[in-house]
Amino acid sequence: MKKAFSMIELIIVIVVIGILAVVMIPRIGSNRVYEAATQLASHIRYTQHLAMVDDKFESTDSNWSKKLWQIRFNNGSYSIVSDGAYAKNPMNRDNLDINISQDYGVTLAFSNCGDNVISFDHVGRPLIDDLSTISSAYANLMTSDCLITLSDDLEEAEITIMKESGYISLK
Repeated sequence: MKKAFSMIELIIVIVVIGILAVVMIPRIGSNRVYEAATQLASHIRYTQHLAMVDDKFESTDSNWSKKLWQIRFNNGSYSIVSDGAYAKNPMNRDNLDINISQDYGVTLAFSNCGDNVISFDHVGRPLIDDLSTISSAYANLMTSDCLITLSDDLEEAEITIMKESGYISLK
């Protein structure tokens, strides 16, 4: 009598290994804080892109700065707005209003970001504070790097928005 595996035994072992792989692989590389930081950095870049593409400057309109694209943070959520109009999510065409604290279980902390409202002008420069209360956008050009820290109980990630250039980095 030969000592070998039958074809059915090999197939059963391969199916079990496949099931274990499907269950275990997504959990191995999951980092909720980094995923949330990547999403937020992407949406900040999207806001900057909208501002550069949709130039709101009009020399005859004294309120042009109030129409710039901005990302507004409020209690762990954020939205991308311009003059009361929400940016649309390109994937499903819904308003971009995201509760990152609820979706990922992270908290946000801001440093040098004004009143948690970041706007961008037509060349991508970041501006801080709510532009609806000022007369000139350039009075609020960012003078120091804005740091947004995302954290949970174990992990931490930091998004930096560079002053003047608007370059966004993720650590």
